[in-house]
Amino acid sequence: MIVDKKAVSLYIKLNMKKLIMKKILAVFLLAFVFTSCYNNRVLVGNVNPNDPVVKVQKVWNSHLICGLIPIAKTNIKASEFVKNNANYVVKTNISFVNGLIQYITWGIYTPTTTTFYLPVEDFKLK
Repeated sequence: MIVDKKAVSLYIKLNMKKLIMKKILAVFLLAFVFTSCYNNRVLVGNVNPNDPVVKVQKVWNSHLICGLIPIAKTNIKASEFVKNNANYVVKTNISFVNGLIQYITWGIYTPTTTTFYLPVEDFKLK
């Protein structure tokens, strides 16, 4: 049996490159899968965590470099969205779409979503 040393060497190199590429892809996929969506919920006034609420408004916030540098409209006043209500809920999170945009831009641009909620009892009074 005659074995071509160059062919064997080339075969081994190609298999090693495929193996390395598979490992790199696996690392990137694991990093993407294990990232969590940032979520922060603030209850203002006399609101309990289990009270039913109604979504009033949703706003995007823009940040640079993984959220370190705020740009555009990041200083949001709740009074613009909940009017004169003393009881409300503010939820800030990175949604799937926000995370996808952050992933595509390699973290240079990081949007977050701020959502305002009113308790059902206060919403019915309006």
